[in-house]
Amino acid sequence: MFLIRDIPTFFWLLLAYCGARYAAVNLDIPYLDMNYILWAYNKTFFITTRDAFIITGILFLFIEIYKAATTGEYSTAETIVSFFVAVGYLATFLIWDMANNSEFFMLMLMSFLDAIGGFVISINAARKDIAVKK
Repeated sequence: MFLIRDIPTFFWLLLAYCGARYAAVNLDIPYLDMNYILWAYNKTFFITTRDAFIITGILFLFIEIYKAATTGEYSTAETIVSFFVAVGYLATFLIWDMANNSEFFMLMLMSFLDAIGGFVISINAARKDIAVKK
């Protein structure tokens, strides 16, 4: 339960992305092919592995914002760990040439949004807990 609750989900996404790139997985192959559905104008629709990482990042961002909005005893520590994970994304983006692309950049921005959102939500919750009178 510790790994699911206390470690940010973007950490697991970072490990999955680096593992896929290190294993030389082609990210342009169709991950989900929906050719059997009749689409408008007879267009083909498929989701590549790159798109699947972005979709997963958006879902993880929702989960992390939800976790930041709930009050708990580890919310401040988890926000700090989220910031370190975002710095890990930045370091990976700058150092590793296989992570220097647009989808990893979007995942990095989502991670920074998670960290900054956690700080903002924590500050607003603390402001509501402590009523400062002028």
